[in-house]
Amino acid sequence: MVTAAADRVATRRARQRAGSTLFGPKTMLFLLPGAIYLAVLSVYPLIDLFRTAFSDVTAENLLGERPFNGLDNMWRVIEDPSFGHVVLQTLAIVVIVLVVGLAGGFAAALILRPRTRLSGVTLGAMVFVWTLPAVVAGNLWKFLLESGGPVNSVLLWLHLIQQPVPWLANGTLAIVVLGLVNAWMVVPFCALVLRAALLDVSQELLEAAALDGAAGWKVTRHIVLPLLRPVISILGVLVVINAFRSFDLIFVMTSGGPGTSTTTLPYLGYQQAFKFYEFGQGSFTATLSLVIVLFLSAVYLRMNRREQA
Repeated sequence: MVTAAADRVATRRARQRAGSTLFGPKTMLFLLPGAIYLAVLSVYPLIDLFRTAFSDVTAENLLGERPFNGLDNMWRVIEDPSFGHVVLQTLAIVVIVLVVGLAGGFAAALILRPRTRLSGVTLGAMVFVWTLPAVVAGNLWKFLLESGGPVNSVLLWLHLIQQPVPWLANGTLAIVVLGLVNAWMVVPFCALVLRAALLDVSQELLEAAALDGAAGWKVTRHIVLPLLRPVISILGVLVVINAFRSFDLIFVMTSGGPGTSTTTLPYLGYQQAFKFYEFGQGSFTATLSLVIVLFLSAVYLRMNRREQA
């Protein structure tokens, strides 16, 4: 008992010394530049965003006094006839990215699981796609999907279509295309994460299942997928966050059109603030988007902590 008590006292003193070192004057002085940078470029803009979201701010009084108008901006945004369509379009893109991204990533992870030279080269190419800036990817796919672009030219040559398909000029097609292009950028990340998780699956467990007569899809469904469920859940939240806040692809490929058929919540906030100069409404829409992303981030952190525990 005396030894255990001494160990507890020594542990407590070690923690106190570590705490004093971690929050000591020298450490705080070292962190000061980062704290100032964060306050100027993150905290203050967020505070100003929230203040603008509940104020009557237009181009006339942007640099002057901003009168508080309560929930007027919220009601103006919600009562806009296009708001419901924008929410549905945002959800449509998120669902497409989530389903295609996870399914494509899992399929790629299964195919690239063997450690061969070909799988290594393929993973390198996928990493290149993943790190490609969204602006570059958007311009690339916009060129490929033009009426006289390579995609329509190949389809016409194969006699699969009779005339060029307006991929980005038709509202429904444009939503699907945006979701698929976004998923195309997400699949490599999903594949890398899921492949790493697959490599951690016990080979002895798979061999035991094979001895019991399980093979192919049965092993994947009843053994592999249950083991990967925590990773897939966390990955799904990250994919949803990425899809929800996507702006670059829409800006480059469709500019929210035709009409408002590809406008999402983040892009709607941009239009309200910088196209129609309704900075109060744009700030409220941006705040709404931020709250949704923060909620999803909280879900991700909670799931991550549960997985670590």
